[in-house]
Amino acid sequence: MTPEREVTGASTPGQSASFSHLNRHIPPLAHTAMYVWHKYWGRKTWNVVGEFIKTYCPPGGVVLDPFSGSGVVAMEALKQGRRVIVCDLSPVATEITRLTIKPVDIQELRRAFERVEKKVKDKILSLYETKCRKCGKIIPMDCAVWKDGRYTEIRYENCSKCGDRQENKCFLNAFDKKKLKEIEELKIRSWYPKNRLEYSDGTPFKERQQYKSIDELFTKRNLTALAWLMEKINDEKDKDLRDFLKIAFTSMVHLCSRMRPEDQPGRRPFSGAGWTQHSYWFAKWFLEVNVWNTFERAVIGRQSLLGAKQESNEFFSRIRIASKVDDVLEEKAHVYIHNGDSIDFMKTLAERRGECVDYIFTDPPYDASVQYGELTYLWASWLGKDEAYTEELRSHEVVRNERQGKPYETYHSLLKNAFLRMYEAIKSNRFMTITFHNPTFRVRNDTIHAGVVAGFELQKIHHQPLGQKSPKALLQPFGSAQGDFYLRFYKHTTSQAAQQPGVMEDQRFERIVVETAKRIIAERGEPTPYTILINAIDPELAKNGHFRETTGGLDVRKVLEKHLDQEFVLVSVLLGDKKGEAWWFKNPSTISHLESVPLDERVEQTVLRKLQAQGKVTFTDMWKAISEEFPNSLTTDVTSIRDALETYARKSGREEWLIKENFKQAPVKRTHTRMIAILADIGKAKSYGIWIGRREQRDSISEGFPNRQGELRQYLTRDSLDGIENARNFNDVEFVDILWLKGKKIVAAFEIETTTAMTEALKRGSNIDPKVLKYMIIPQDREEQLQRKLKSPLFADRFVQDSWKVIYAEKLDSVYAKEKEDVDVEAIQGVKMPRALAKVVKENRNQLGLFGGAEEPNEESEEEESE
Repeated sequence: MTPEREVTGASTPGQSASFSHLNRHIPPLAHTAMYVWHKYWGRKTWNVVGEFIKTYCPPGGVVLDPFSGSGVVAMEALKQGRRVIVCDLSPVATEITRLTIKPVDIQELRRAFERVEKKVKDKILSLYETKCRKCGKIIPMDCAVWKDGRYTEIRYENCSKCGDRQENKCFLNAFDKKKLKEIEELKIRSWYPKNRLEYSDGTPFKERQQYKSIDELFTKRNLTALAWLMEKINDEKDKDLRDFLKIAFTSMVHLCSRMRPEDQPGRRPFSGAGWTQHSYWFAKWFLEVNVWNTFERAVIGRQSLLGAKQESNEFFSRIRIASKVDDVLEEKAHVYIHNGDSIDFMKTLAERRGECVDYIFTDPPYDASVQYGELTYLWASWLGKDEAYTEELRSHEVVRNERQGKPYETYHSLLKNAFLRMYEAIKSNRFMTITFHNPTFRVRNDTIHAGVVAGFELQKIHHQPLGQKSPKALLQPFGSAQGDFYLRFYKHTTSQAAQQPGVMEDQRFERIVVETAKRIIAERGEPTPYTILINAIDPELAKNGHFRETTGGLDVRKVLEKHLDQEFVLVSVLLGDKKGEAWWFKNPSTISHLESVPLDERVEQTVLRKLQAQGKVTFTDMWKAISEEFPNSLTTDVTSIRDALETYARKSGREEWLIKENFKQAPVKRTHTRMIAILADIGKAKSYGIWIGRREQRDSISEGFPNRQGELRQYLTRDSLDGIENARNFNDVEFVDILWLKGKKIVAAFEIETTTAMTEALKRGSNIDPKVLKYMIIPQDREEQLQRKLKSPLFADRFVQDSWKVIYAEKLDSVYAKEKEDVDVEAIQGVKMPRALAKVVKENRNQLGLFGGAEEPNEESEEEESE
C-alpha cells in the first residue's frame, strides 16, 4: 500500500503547508429535528460532514455541494463558519434547504398554524368519526386498516370520555360503514394534483407500480382531507409563513398515502411504518392515517417543523441567504442555494469566476440506486413546483434511468462531465470529498475514474462505519461492505495526466486482494469479519487503478475463496451474542508482522485507560477516542466498545459511564502487587526458586502489604532465565508476572490479570512447555469477560493446550489470610472452560493456533481427553 503523504506546496488559507488528514472514524451522532423534520434520501450524518468541512476548508472559505439534497452540507458549512454554495435539480430539495436555514419567528409560525387549525381542523376530523366501542361517544379515529382493497378495521388511542383504547381487530360497525359511504359520495371541490406518474411522452416512471397518478396514492377520505388542508394553507397571506406551512405539508403527505404498510415487522398500531421503499409501491395492507393528526405532529410534534426551527434559529439567525452566487464569493452573503442543473451551473460559475471555491463535499447520484427526481415528484406536485418537471429530469438529471433514455453509459458520461465542472470551479491545491454508500464495485470504480479523468488525484478512500453495525451481517463469511466511503481527491497546481480505464491482470488483482487481507488481519491481530476485509480491499484495488474488470473476470470473493485452506481459514467467533465466522491465518507463525495483542484487547486497554484518567465518559467520547487511536483498517464495532464499558464501568445517566471502584488505578495496582507477593511467599515456602516479571521487580511491596518494606525483586532467586530448559523466547517469558522454578525447569507460571491483556498472558505462556501448569489470577467480576474469550475457539484452544487454570484473586487472598504459606493453589481453582466448547477446541487443535502453527498434542493430553 502506498504510504500516506502530506500535501506540500501552496497552503490553503488558515492551514499550514503540511497538516494532518482526517483518517479516523468519526462516531456518528443522532440526527436532531433540524435534519429529519422532512424526509429525504441519502442524508449524510451531520457531524461527520462537519468534521470534513472543518478539516479541508479553510476558515471563511467557500464550500460547494453541487448535489445538495436536503442541505446537510449547507448547514454544516455555515455552522463551521464557512460560506457555501449548494445546487440541486429538485425544487423540493432546495426548498427544504432554504426553509431549514431561513430564520422565522416561532410564535408567528405557531399563530399561522393556529389560523389553519381554526379553519379546517374540525372539518377534517369529521371525516374520521367513529363511535367509541365502550361508551358510544362519537370520536375521531387515529387510523383505519385496509387489506386487499377493503376497509376492515378502525383504531383509536384514547376515547376522550371513557379512555377506551382500540389498537387491533376493532372491526367496522354500521356507523363506520355509513361514514365511508358518505365519503365515497363526496365531490372534492378543492384542488389536488392529478399528475400522471409518467414522462411527458407517456412513458411510466421507473419507480411506479400499480398507481398511475398522484391522486391514486390516496384513499378518497385522505385525498379529501389533504385538499381541504392545502386550500386553507394557501389562504395564509404572509408568503414566508405560507411557504413554511406548505413544506410542513409535504413533510407528511406521503405518510397519508396508501404506501404506509400495516403488516411489516416492528410496526406501531397507530402509525405503522413510513415510506419504506424507494418507489411508489403498492402495499396490500396499509394504514389510512388521520390527516389532521399527522399534520399537527409535523408542525408541533417531537421532530416537527417548529422543533427544527427552534434549533436552526440558534445557528442561522444572522445568516444572509444570497439572491445571486456573486454575493457569496464577494463575502456579501453566507449561502447561495441554486435550483437547477448542477453541470450547467458549475460551467457558468467557472466561466465567470474561474477557480473560486475552496472545498467540495458532495454525495452525487449513484447509478439507479435512488430515483430522486421521480420520488420527489409527489411533493413537487402538491407544492405546485411541477411545471416542466419531467422534461427537466429527462434533460438534466444525472442518473441511470432507461425510461429517461439514460442507460449506464449516458449516466457515466454525465457524471464525468460533473467532475470536470467541479475541477474547473475549485482552486488549485484544494481538496474534494465525494461520498458513496455501498453501490456496486463497478459504480464505485467508475466514480473514481470520473474524478481522475477530470484531473484530480485520488489520495484516500476513507471508510466511515454505520452507527450500529449488525453483528449478524458482520459475521457472514461472504457478506457485503458496510457503511459509507469518503473519497478524497486533490487538485494540483499543474494539471495531472488523466488515468485511463482499463483491465487489470488476474495475477495482479489476486496479489492485491491477498496481501491486503493479510495486512488487515495482521494489523488487527484477531479473526476479522469479511465486511471489514472488503471495506479495505475495494479501496486498495481502486487506488491501484482497478477501474473496470480483470482479464479473467475475477472478483474479491473468488480470490478469497480460492485462498481458503491455503493462507486463510474461517474460524467461529462471537460478537455480542451472535455467532458467526471470521477470517484468520492458517499458520499464524508465518506472519512476521502479526500483532501479538488482538484488537479487541487493545480496545479494552484504551477504554480502561480513558476511564482511569477521566473517571466518567460518554459512549460517543469513547468511540471517538478509540477511532483516533485505531484509525483506518483498525476500526472496531460498537459492540466491542460497549462490552468493554460494561466490564469496567457502570451506567450513570443516559449515555455516561462511571468507572467501577475496583478498576481505578490504585486498587488495580494494589491487587496486582499483593497477588505477586502472596504467590512468592507460597512458592518460597515450598522451596521453589522465584522469578518476578521484569516490569514488576521494582514495585514496592508496601503497595500490596502496607506494613512490609522493600521491592518485589527481593524474592528473586536468580538474575535471569538463562539455562531454563522447558521454555523458549526468554525475552517474552521473563515478563510473566511470577514463575516457580525447580532446578533448570519452570514448575508453575502465574499471570495476574486484574484488568486487560488476557491474550498477552496466553502468548507469554505459549513459550513455556504445555505440560507446565499455568494460572491466570483474575478478580471474580472478570469471569464473564473470560467466559466470552473462552467462546473463541482460538483463545480456548491455546488455553487448554497450554494447561491454563483460573484462580479468583479474592479466593487466593482469603485462603492466604487463613493458611499463609500452606495454600494449595491446585485446590482453589475457579473458572473452567465451557464444556460445550471442548469439542470445538478438539476439532480446531490440528488446524490453527493463536500465536503459531498447530502443535501435535502430547500423548498424555490425548489420553486425558479420551477418558
